[in-house]
Amino acid sequence: MSVELLVNVAPFETRIARIENGQPEEIYIERERGLKGNIYKGRVQRVLPGIQAAFVDIGMEKAGFLYVGDIATAKQSDDGISDVMDHTDESESDSEIADRPSVRRNAPPISSLIKDGQDLMVQVSREPIASKGPRLTSQIGLPGRYLVYLPNLDHIGIARRLEDPDERERLLNICKSMKLEQGGLIIRTVAEGRDEAELRQDLDFLLRLWSDIEKRTKNAARGSMIHKELNLYLRVMRDYVDAEVEKIHIDSREAYDTMKKFARRFMPEVARKLYYYPGQRPIFDVYGVEETIERALKRRVPLKSGGHIVIDQTEALIAIDVNSGSFVGSKNMEETGFKTNLEAVHEIVHQLRLRNLGGIIVVDFIDMQEETNKQKLIEVLEEALQRDKAKNNIVQFSELGLVEMTRKRTRDSLGRTLLNECICCHGVGLAKSPSTICYQLFREVVAEARAYPCEKLTVIAHPDIIDLMLGEENESVLQLEAFLEKEISLESNEHFAPAHYEVVLK
Repeated sequence: MSVELLVNVAPFETRIARIENGQPEEIYIERERGLKGNIYKGRVQRVLPGIQAAFVDIGMEKAGFLYVGDIATAKQSDDGISDVMDHTDESESDSEIADRPSVRRNAPPISSLIKDGQDLMVQVSREPIASKGPRLTSQIGLPGRYLVYLPNLDHIGIARRLEDPDERERLLNICKSMKLEQGGLIIRTVAEGRDEAELRQDLDFLLRLWSDIEKRTKNAARGSMIHKELNLYLRVMRDYVDAEVEKIHIDSREAYDTMKKFARRFMPEVARKLYYYPGQRPIFDVYGVEETIERALKRRVPLKSGGHIVIDQTEALIAIDVNSGSFVGSKNMEETGFKTNLEAVHEIVHQLRLRNLGGIIVVDFIDMQEETNKQKLIEVLEEALQRDKAKNNIVQFSELGLVEMTRKRTRDSLGRTLLNECICCHGVGLAKSPSTICYQLFREVVAEARAYPCEKLTVIAHPDIIDLMLGEENESVLQLEAFLEKEISLESNEHFAPAHYEVVLK
């Protein structure tokens, strides 16, 4: 598989696209520097024993949320390391962490670990999403090129994606031989094939970084940031570049020089993959990324066969509906549905990655009666999801014929990053019909006329509403005048929104 990374840098935002076999598969956007990986000197704002969690003030508008399982303790064992302690980028979420079960169910009461008003060093493990504040952990993790240093945890782990047992044992033995005075390590996927000198160099850098963080913490004010994670294009260097990536194209000379310098210092093998793009035509246009992003912001996604899928993102879950549309090219309904579903599977996985949709996902495939077809569909879906590095879990067909699955959510989706809630429908996706607005207006006219004495009323509204009142609803206006025994005059204002109107008493 041919994989390239496109880095588009502008003063106002940085965008990165992962191109697989010529097709954009993943989009990352940073407008304001993200919080994930940042370390703060926080203050425990409120401990909530009922849910074994606490709110921690880190100097932001929204307090961070800290689960009991994310609190590092001095006697923590391998079984006491939370499965969410992952500070690498999403491209290596979960696969970078080995054998680290959650301890929330077996953890001691949170009130025995932290108290209201206590100072606590915390790290952002998940970006704020929608109305939720950032998720925090006191299990600090400093990611390097080959290792993640865990200063507060006595644990040595290795990425699950390193599958060769001999290589796993070799790397674990190297890390154990380093004999850390404090803390533990996670061996990252990209450490495969590296020798002890390279791992030691990476560790020395992380130890110096942690020493500097400790010094700054002593004099830091409450709620202040004491360590800032790398910007997006440097995180690409550290977290996204593996053996699959053949080229990295950067359209900014300044960013290219910074990435080149960073690569030469920490990852010389990546430096040769960097290419400066000096073209006049925007790099995202050359690879069709802009067009792909525009399509990814729409609900309806067409399929080549003539069918389509509809994707709706709600607060609770992601709902995906598969429709055959104009496709009738098979012998019977079962075969038509099966073929459309198979085509839809690959597009669904593509859209999940492209839009970065996560959480609970429910897919309503076209109904199929044969169990062999259902099983085959699940197998194809599982195979397609293997390309997705985000953790996912598929449940078999439900009794209602729905496929339920989950996908790890670590940051806002593409839609929530690029779109705002509609000021007319407020996220509903629908607006009141002209008739509904008209009848609502009539009720307000009656209420106003009864509440305040007047001789005449003037209704000011959008031209479409006035046209309706002069046309189909003209008889209703006349009946209203007779009922109120008052004259009603109509005035059009094209600057009004369709649902906005005013009733003026004279």
